[in-house]
Amino acid sequence: MKLILFSLLAIAVSAIDIPEQFTGEQSYRVTGIFMCGDTPAKGVQVKMVDDDFGPNPDDEMDQTYTDDNGRFVLSGRESELTTIDPHLKVYHDCNDGLIPCQRRWKFELPNKYISKGSSPTKTLDMGVWNLEAKMPDESHDCLH
Repeated sequence: MKLILFSLLAIAVSAIDIPEQFTGEQSYRVTGIFMCGDTPAKGVQVKMVDDDFGPNPDDEMDQTYTDDNGRFVLSGRESELTTIDPHLKVYHDCNDGLIPCQRRWKFELPNKYISKGSSPTKTLDMGVWNLEAKMPDESHDCLH
């Protein structure tokens, strides 16, 4: 009976997807397209940050503005003692009415696209997002 339980436990543990842990120089690349309704969201500020906890401020890895087609490409690197925690921050005025400052969306990016070293070897393609939508945890931000 103990052998059967041990075997089942071993199978269960081997099925768990444990993410690779990194230390030192790490990099990340993310692409996507933002729309405002059926119009490309041109000139939207997009930042990729290593989200740090506690009093340590986030490390900005890259930032850009969407092009005439609403497309963005970010590629950055950061050196950390532990695995980076990449996030995407998007600042826009789509479907905002007269509310001051810009709407801020924040995405937690999957760790499986982290590359070891200073040049990303993988790319997360986020696809197309319509900025008219309301995100559950969105906020407004005047200073970014």
